[in-house]
Parts: sequence; C-alpha cells; structure tokens
Amino acid sequence: MPRASWHLDRRTFLRGAGLALALPWLEAMSKGDQPAQRPKRFCAFFFGNGVALPEKNKAHFQDWHWFPHTDGADYQLTKSLDPLEPHKSDFTIFGGLSHATSRQLVGHNTVDVWLTGADIRVNLENSISIDQAIARRYAAQTRISSLVLSSQGGVGTKSRSTTISFDAQGRAIPAESVPRRIFERLFEPPTDGDRAARERALAAGRRRVDFLLEDSRSLRNNLGRPDQQRLDEFLQSLSEVENRLARSQEWLGKALPKVDRSKFNLDVSPKGPTDYIRTMLDLIVLAFETDTTRVAAYQMCAEDGVGICDRFPSILGIGGGGHHGLSHDNNSLNWAKYDRYLAEQFAYFLERLGSIREGDARLLDNTMALYGSGTSTTHNARNYPTILAGGKNLGLRHGRFIKQKNERPLGDLYLTMLHRYDIPVRSFADNASEFSEILQH
Repeated sequence: MPRASWHLDRRTFLRGAGLALALPWLEAMSKGDQPAQRPKRFCAFFFGNGVALPEKNKAHFQDWHWFPHTDGADYQLTKSLDPLEPHKSDFTIFGGLSHATSRQLVGHNTVDVWLTGADIRVNLENSISIDQAIARRYAAQTRISSLVLSSQGGVGTKSRSTTISFDAQGRAIPAESVPRRIFERLFEPPTDGDRAARERALAAGRRRVDFLLEDSRSLRNNLGRPDQQRLDEFLQSLSEVENRLARSQEWLGKALPKVDRSKFNLDVSPKGPTDYIRTMLDLIVLAFETDTTRVAAYQMCAEDGVGICDRFPSILGIGGGGHHGLSHDNNSLNWAKYDRYLAEQFAYFLERLGSIREGDARLLDNTMALYGSGTSTTHNARNYPTILAGGKNLGLRHGRFIKQKNERPLGDLYLTMLHRYDIPVRSFADNASEFSEILQH
C-alpha cells in the first residue's frame, strides 16, 4: 500500500547546518493507523520486604492493610494505597499470586526471581526475566534495548540482588543508579572525536567476536555432550554480544532526541529519597516518550536491609529504623505509612504517563506498568502485593481487585502479558494458564 504524501516515518529527522534532530511523535507519523500499532512499552517497579498486613484483631490498623478488604469492581482502597485513587480505572490489584517454586523460600530470596519465576531452591540458577524477554523482542527498534535501574546499583549478591533483571542465561544485569550517568547515556551525543573512537572500537569488537564464534564452533564436534551444552551457552552469549555491537554501530550515527537538561536535577542522590526516586521515574518517562527504549525495570527498594534504600524510611522521618526493621513488626503503623509513601511514587509515575498524549491515546495506554514485591509480609513468599497498570491499547481492562481463593502462579499473568507483546511463548515462570480475567472481551 503506497504511503500517503503527508505521512512521516517514525525516525524522521530535521536536518540543517550539519545537525540532525529527532522529531517528537506527530499525528503525521500514525498512518491513520490503530493505536495498537504504536510502540508497546513495559516497566516494572520492585520494592523489597513485603507490606504491612495488620492482624484482624488490630482493628485500629485495618485501614492500613495493603490489600483492599473486598474484591471485585466496588472495592475501596485502604490508606496504604489511596494515593492511587485518581488512577483506579487504570490498574488492577491482584491477591493470591506467587511463584510456585518460591513459596518455600525465605522471602528475601525472591528479589532474584520476582521477574523470572526460576527455581533457585537448589543451586540459585536463574533464567531470563520478563523485562528482558520483552526487550529482546523490540531491541532492534530502539537505541537502548532496556533500562535496568536500582536505588543501590550493581548486581549485589545472589539471593540479595540489587537488580531485578536477568539475561537469557540467567545472569544478573548490573543496574544503573546515578541519574546523571543515566541521562548522559540516553541523551548526550558523543563529540566527533569520541564518535570516531567509538566506531573503531565497535568495529574491532565485532571482528574479535566473529573470530571467537568461528573458532569456538570448530571445537564443538570434538567435545562431549556436557561440554557441548556449556559451549552452546557460551556461543549464545557471544551471539548476543555481536548483536549488541551491531545495534550500537547502527545507532551511533543517528540523531539523539533533543531534551531540555535544565528540567532535571541530575545531582540528586538516594540521601534525598523523594527527589531521587522521582528523577529516576522522570528519566524512564522521557526515555519512553522519545522512544529511546521501550523497556525499563527499577528496583526502588532492595531486600533484607541491603543498601542505602533500607534507610529511606528513617531519612523521611517514618520511624527510627530501616525498612527491613520495620517489616519485622506486622502491626507497625510506620511500616504501613512507608507502603503509602511508595504508592505515592507509583501514583506520580502513572500521572506522568497519563499526561503525555500519543495521538488519540495516552502514553499510559501503550505501556504496562508492573508494581509489587516478592513477599506479602516479611519472609512469606506468598500472596505477592501486585498491581498492573496501563496497557489499554494492549488489550487490558482494569478497575478491579482480583483475589484468588488459592495461590495461583504469577506466571499466568506474565504469560498473558508476553502474549500482548506478540511474544508467542507457551509457558513462562511455571504458569498454569493465561490470565484471561484482565483481557478486554
């Protein structure tokens, strides 16, 4: 079908005076198409240590129970979640979901498998996380395949990871935590000298990888089956490196989106939790809006007292101890107040996504945003606090609290989400079936 004369390609650039500037999304880029043809995005936000679920005999605390008291469409948000009230029609709360292989684990271990569902009870061997599965699907279409962020940074240690993202071999992906570096990676163009040096380095890197691939494959027939399997995993890793190098070369000469750096306070640190968290969220929003990436994962708070994020409550004046300490008193009002604080940050993110238009839709309508933890109360790896927001144009319907009578695999939800991203997997994270309850009919 011929393209209309007024239609602009999504990657159209303004060129002049030796400069190239990426345009924002314009109506002329839509081809008069359906919203589902616009970029599909995904983000996940994790907090450790579970949530406050006061005992029933603590009646004066019941308004601070994280989960609503009744399910269905007529539920009422408690004080722990009522900052989300303006967005109630844009999200679903789930009760009774968990990874079947994790239910017998000490709860703090579940940070490693919240997005993967891997069985790490024997050897801590992980698998790909859902964010990376989606990133692989759309990697060729964006400059950055995914943003992997955390308030602590790095990877931490097994079972106490400071990242929630894992690659196809189950290896932890280091998280970025410094806003200035994140901004520069996303939006700062290299100088001419830097670009030339980078081009040479990328070309040399591809040649080395090609040589290693050829040399390694020639060894395969001389190895036993266990070694062949290990070699195949190694070759897969090399192939992924080669693909990343090729993508980097392809994007190196293309214009970066022009953004106003002055609108961001890039000198924030986790010592000021609210400004820091919201700057991280703003960077995700901007990366989505400019189509620099379509996938992001952010560990807002780590598990088990790990890192500076454990001190967020005391910095904020919510109790005198750390987040992990609060989580050991299920009837602590301070713990519930910190749950509310985190919900306020997620509400801020939804407000930002909902305020940005893409044609006749909102950025939120083309984005699934997952928010939750891998434990309910501390050390209890069941009944994960889980919220899924957005995705109207991806076929989701919201506005309910869906509570399971018995524990149900979180993988059911993940499988359903993957299918909305046109990823034809038959299983993910030990799922039993699709989660049809959240789909539009």
